[in-house]
Amino acid sequence: MDPVPNPRIHTPRLDAINLMLRDLHTRHDEIRHRAAFRGCTSELLTLQQELVDYLLTKKHDLLGVQAPAEADSDRNYNSFT
Repeated sequence: MDPVPNPRIHTPRLDAINLMLRDLHTRHDEIRHRAAFRGCTSELLTLQQELVDYLLTKKHDLLGVQAPAEADSDRNYNSFT
């Protein structure tokens, strides 16, 4: 019999990933303004997206589930847009 994955897995690592994802989804107006002033808004958004993708991959690895197969163009986790 195959083990049934526990959907309520709780580890400090998973908690940290979830907190970081929450932070990346939060609008940080001060950072947005600094990025606009320095002319790096696009780079900031790209980096944010890369971090979210990385953390989601780590989260799925910890949970033992396969990440959904979505086209990269369909994925947008930026709180800035």
